[in-house]
Amino acid sequence: MSIKNLFSAAAFMLALIPAALMAHHSRSEFSDEVVEKQGELVRVIWRNPHAGLDVRVTNEDGSEDVWRVETFASPNLFNRMGVEEAHFVVGEQIVIAGSESTKRSNYMLGLNALFENGTEAVMSATLEPRWSQEHVGGSDQAVVDLSTKVDGSENKKLFRVWSIAGRTAGVSRSTPYSDTAREQIAAFDTVNAPVARCETPGMPIFMTQPLSMVIEEQGDNMKLTTEYFGVERTIHIGDDLPAPQDIEPSQNGYSVGRWQDDLTLVVETSRVDYPYYSSNGALQDGVRTIEYFRLSEDQTEMAYRIEIEDDLALDGTAFYERLFVALGAEFIELDCTLF
Repeated sequence: MSIKNLFSAAAFMLALIPAALMAHHSRSEFSDEVVEKQGELVRVIWRNPHAGLDVRVTNEDGSEDVWRVETFASPNLFNRMGVEEAHFVVGEQIVIAGSESTKRSNYMLGLNALFENGTEAVMSATLEPRWSQEHVGGSDQAVVDLSTKVDGSENKKLFRVWSIAGRTAGVSRSTPYSDTAREQIAAFDTVNAPVARCETPGMPIFMTQPLSMVIEEQGDNMKLTTEYFGVERTIHIGDDLPAPQDIEPSQNGYSVGRWQDDLTLVVETSRVDYPYYSSNGALQDGVRTIEYFRLSEDQTEMAYRIEIEDDLALDGTAFYERLFVALGAEFIELDCTLF
């Protein structure tokens, strides 16, 4: 089919996509059905945590609606998959495949975009092209090239930028939500969630996101900064530190680290004053975490594990694991702004 015919036929075609593909992003606002809409791209909003597109669609009766398309991924991830703002040209025709919101009119989650020149942008690291093999983004371009790891002989230990080794590489998790937490999640208003309002989250949310982090020396302590909202933490190290009960609670809590051996840092965090256990609405109270940062022998990989306890949100200990690699990549702070 020619690109001209594809644009003519694509306005309101329906397809199905497994709900599991979107579940990990808590996109409960959006339908499981995927629709295709064609129209004029009238605005591009290149911002985090999700970029946005405004598309003017002509309806069958000749009336027009402007649809807001929230992209599935962030510019941080787009940058690593070859999807650039320059691909989206205001004034040109575009076809968007995505899922409509069940709560907002003329609002959808965009998964794939087809441009006038026949190039397709796959706006997720989990999906494949829908229309064209000439594409940017998608699962085949989200694979990390581990052959580009830096030389670990510099003996920097943890002090560098750490990139995720891949969307699923080394990833494992278990979250035994309590009945109370499940009820809170079911009743949560995802449209007005704190993260959707660009409010910086607290522990442990930002430590379980698939984005890079940088660890730096800060005197006798360490500073850990995540790309997710640019959250900064201080990890206190030393033998003569204040007891946790003497520290005022804060959004990120009080973190104390110790070297278990030459390659493993163990960090215990308490005194967290932040209401949410997760971005899907589960509340927490008195959360405590233990984190393990394990360097490989050549210092080019870091296995990360966080174990979480909370008497309100959890029935048992939760954990999350991910593999990070030293690629010498740029650290891109996620600068969240509202649409």
